[in-house]
Amino acid sequence: MHVFRSMIIDAPVDLVWATVRDFDGVSNWNPGVTKATLETGSPTASGTIRRLDIADGTVFRETLLAHSDRDHSYTYDILDCPLPVTRYISTHRFIPITHTGQTLGIWESWFDCAAKDAADMEQVVGDAIYIGGMAGLNTYLKESRNA
Repeated sequence: MHVFRSMIIDAPVDLVWATVRDFDGVSNWNPGVTKATLETGSPTASGTIRRLDIADGTVFRETLLAHSDRDHSYTYDILDCPLPVTRYISTHRFIPITHTGQTLGIWESWFDCAAKDAADMEQVVGDAIYIGGMAGLNTYLKESRNA
């Protein structure tokens, strides 16, 4: 299954990337994540494992597979999570919109799930996690710049 979401973020790509580039920094800007802890590695090193404590009490464990400051992107997989998915790989990337100084945020994933779970996973992963996370990032950046 492929889930794809995109959103305009009202900040320049360099500011967006500085905010999201560290693998353990997600709890700063994503309202669904209450705590992000590195179990191994460093914030931008491939192979790093992070633990995410989610607002609903669940836990995700993920591995950073690739990280690119040049391309403003990172790719990760899920080791453990409560979702009924397997072979989950996701990429979060950011593209400058040069005309307006904004950024196009793109978050997408590929994973397997049972056919009966596909519609739910489209909504949970795409809307709750990806759109919710990027909306939180947009709000965080606006509040940071107005502080």
